[in-house]
Amino acid sequence: MNKIMKSATRWMLYLLAVTLIMYAAFPEWRAVALGLALGLIASGMNAFLLHRRVGIVTDAVTQEGTRVRRKGLGFGNRIATVLLLAMFGYQYPDIINLPAALSGSMVMPFLLLVAAIIHTVKENNSGKG
Repeated sequence: MNKIMKSATRWMLYLLAVTLIMYAAFPEWRAVALGLALGLIASGMNAFLLHRRVGIVTDAVTQEGTRVRRKGLGFGNRIATVLLLAMFGYQYPDIINLPAALSGSMVMPFLLLVAAIIHTVKENNSGKG
């Protein structure tokens, strides 16, 4: 899981660099570039929160003797991040393009999916078995 997350994060950072170059190179597209950049940042943060939560759940499952139930704001925290991004996009439409920000906030799950597929294909074609 860590290799997949690392690979997806690397690609997210590449996309973030492209949006920042787009912000600097095309002044008329600054609102779109900033919306995409903020959406990518929110998407990456949500992916790290989910990764941490999955790690906590797997650790709890491996410890059979203890019955610890952790309560938290997992899903609520991820939704609140996207809602905060949407509120900023709605409040300042000349600075942050709302559709671009919401589109950017959905990128990381697809990057994780592609990274997982590539990782699985490489693992199955490694000649073992």
